[in-house]
Amino acid sequence: MGLFKKAYANVSSGIDSILITHDVKRAASEANVTLGIVQVFVPHANSALALIENEASVIEAYKKWIEVQVPVIDEKRPERKSGSGRNHAHLQAQLLKQSISIPFADSKLQLGPWQEVFLFDFDDKAGRREYFILVSGESPAKQQN
Repeated sequence: MGLFKKAYANVSSGIDSILITHDVKRAASEANVTLGIVQVFVPHANSALALIENEASVIEAYKKWIEVQVPVIDEKRPERKSGSGRNHAHLQAQLLKQSISIPFADSKLQLGPWQEVFLFDFDDKAGRREYFILVSGESPAKQQN
């Protein structure tokens, strides 16, 4: 059993962080699976995922750390077929992950007490970012004790 779901996040320009834990939990609940794994994937070169505490000071410190690692360069927006953003946005996204996996048992995500799922976007264009949630595992009828 399982579930594949598309979800969307509206992002602003610059480094943006969107809490998506609720979408991930909802997908796990809708899948009618009690034991398994949830995978989240973002198919954008300027976006990434992180498991991090939902605390404003932690998020801001994380964003500052990313900017120190890959500074924002004032450059002309490249002309790419994809229309995607500046080079630094691509590099900043590579500091995080495009995909994460979270186990769940008894229909509950096995996150730490303060962990949340965030989508980070580094593009200089606001817009809608698509991400995918895949739930796979055992349904209650198939589990054996």
